[in-house]
Amino acid sequence: MPTTFIWNNQRFLPEELVDLQEVPGYVTGVQKVVKFWLSDAEFLAMSTSGSTGVPKVWHHPRARLARSAQATLEHFGLNPGAVAVLGLPADRIGGAMMVIRALVGTLELHLVEPKISLDLPRTTIDFIPLTVPQFQQLIWHEGIRKVLLGGSAAPVAQCPEGTEVYVGYGMTETASHVAVRSLEDEVYRAVGSTRFSVNADGALMVRSPDLGIEELVTNDAAILHNDRAFTLEGRLDFAINSGGIKIHPEQLEQALAAEGIRAAIAPIEDEVFGQLPVLILSDQGQITQAKALLQEWPKNQRPKHYLWLSAWPEVAGGKLDRRGLALWVKSHQDRLCPL
Repeated sequence: MPTTFIWNNQRFLPEELVDLQEVPGYVTGVQKVVKFWLSDAEFLAMSTSGSTGVPKVWHHPRARLARSAQATLEHFGLNPGAVAVLGLPADRIGGAMMVIRALVGTLELHLVEPKISLDLPRTTIDFIPLTVPQFQQLIWHEGIRKVLLGGSAAPVAQCPEGTEVYVGYGMTETASHVAVRSLEDEVYRAVGSTRFSVNADGALMVRSPDLGIEELVTNDAAILHNDRAFTLEGRLDFAINSGGIKIHPEQLEQALAAEGIRAAIAPIEDEVFGQLPVLILSDQGQITQAKALLQEWPKNQRPKHYLWLSAWPEVAGGKLDRRGLALWVKSHQDRLCPL
């Protein structure tokens, strides 16, 4: 059974897809990945998103991409002929890996325009990777079996019965996710042969011989349960140091998201404490509810000020640009309101 790509209501073999002319940009991105896979090229260049610094170009060896794809296929039980949908740009690692999974696992891959509100095919979908904004805008229909989220903190949401939703952990350097958790669980569990540890600074470290990763020190603070399972606390470089107390914005943001409140936490400088957390809301009408929930948070970690911002800065993939947000807050301190 060959790999099949479906676009514009037509079916294409890999060789046929790369020969198509005058196609939209998102199909061109898929063509580039397919051409790489059909060629003798050894490395695929991928750019990082830039959410944690200046974007970098990472060159992945073919063997790493193949083993990562195979590990995902096995983990999610995707057999030859399974139906998947690509609504992510293939010039980023998340989209590129879905194309490679289709090629390695001989899947049927539907190509749809990568936008926030996806136009999904009306067919049973065995597997679909999504960003969180896409997930939030998804128009559900029966027959979506497995969803893999990536890109940022996952929301708490109700899904149709029979749909399994997972959150992936990974980065461009690891060629997609190396661990996943179910939406209802906080514990990430390893995919494939990957093993985890934590160094003296509390940073999660990744080791995966199959992927050619001997020891990758991440910038994520984590609690290790065993060498195959961990819980994330937040980014070490996003941590707010307030009087010696480390505050991880993601934890508070997820707690608020669980109650339907879209919020972000950014730092401001303070002469006494060094830094203080500030609550940013996108909906002014949610401040009363947010105040009530913050009373349950430890006092020395609780934001003392808030402000309202309807449109937040983002980087590729819909991730929050935390550095951009912090700079905006710093230059708009006249808008701060006491909590």
